[in-house]
Amino acid sequence: MNEADKRARLTIGLFGEAHLDRGIGREAICLTLDHAFGDMGLHRVDLRVLSYNQHAIRCYTSCGFVHEGTEREAAWVGGAWHDDWIMGILADEHYERRK
Repeated sequence: MNEADKRARLTIGLFGEAHLDRGIGREAICLTLDHAFGDMGLHRVDLRVLSYNQHAIRCYTSCGFVHEGTEREAAWVGGAWHDDWIMGILADEHYERRK
């Protein structure tokens, strides 16, 4: 979190197939964003996600995050280089979605 710039980075992990596609991650993210933009008074929340993680990208997009850029070959995973996506959401965008 950067208090001066009123921004923070979000990290979440759901491990195990049994936890996927149940809305748990989406609900946790939406509640976290409500707190971040409400009680904490933040202006921006961002995250990083591996470009091949389409399941997570769909979840983040459904929560209002926007793809802002790509760090090419930024992560060494499973013996290969992978791109990292940077995604972000602003307070106004979050409130517009929650109406």
